[in-house]
Amino acid sequence: MKAVVTGALGFVGSNLVKRLLSEGYQVHGIDNLSSMSSSLKNSVEGAEYAVGPVLDENLWPDKFDVIFHLAADARIQPSFDAPFDTYDNNVIGLAYAAEMALKNNCKIVFSSTSSSLHGDYVSPYTQSKRASEEYLKMMSYCFDLDCSSARFFNVYGPNEPVHGEYATVVAKFGRQYFSGEPMTVVGDGTQSRDFTHVDDICNGLIAISKKKMSGEIVNLGRNNPYTIMDLVRMYAGEEAKEGVDYEFVPKRKNEGQATRWTKTVDLDWSPKINLPDYINSLKSVKD
Repeated sequence: MKAVVTGALGFVGSNLVKRLLSEGYQVHGIDNLSSMSSSLKNSVEGAEYAVGPVLDENLWPDKFDVIFHLAADARIQPSFDAPFDTYDNNVIGLAYAAEMALKNNCKIVFSSTSSSLHGDYVSPYTQSKRASEEYLKMMSYCFDLDCSSARFFNVYGPNEPVHGEYATVVAKFGRQYFSGEPMTVVGDGTQSRDFTHVDDICNGLIAISKKKMSGEIVNLGRNNPYTIMDLVRMYAGEEAKEGVDYEFVPKRKNEGQATRWTKTVDLDWSPKINLPDYINSLKSVKD
């Protein structure tokens, strides 16, 4: 089996490449290195890579069996600065990947990535993801394309973005905690998120690829949400002190209050890794 992974040098993509190789797949990765988490340092021995845009047909291999389309402009807040670019990169990129799947008579699994579609978010980013999901439904209905959209719920783990304003909150809090800085809590910290380890996400994507789909949406999450203040206490302990261990910062535009997981389709998959266990493992290494 040969898999094409777009966004292969990013956070989820690099972990998926590693997992696919361990399952015996041949892997061809495509990445334009535009994501904050994309880096040639994330390349995995045994995979082949092409650096450039998904829309460049020359970067695609001649034959393949499945596409995992992860390439996209990520994050809600940056999409307010460039709404057209977000739509162009996300929706047009997905449409092109679907066209390649159709031409090669193969499956495509799209990482919608946005559990925010379940919450009270409104942004150019979330709209681009919703439009992409609808495009795949159309491709399935009109052309019988075997396709599906996977919605991720607050992914964390190896290769996650650690620096910058839009680093994942698990990584950002870890960086701040281990460097002795107060963790910056956006808003009042009562926002809840359903955190899912990247290894579980990768296993879920592979499980989706093995099931015939007709544009269905699959939610990959634990259905076990924690608040942002819960996350603070996982790092600093139950006696975490405001002004020492954490500090509040203003809530950002259209920041959602909660992500809500619901079961979508039956899938031979279940998440295994718990967030508190993961953070305890990080703390044990530092100690």
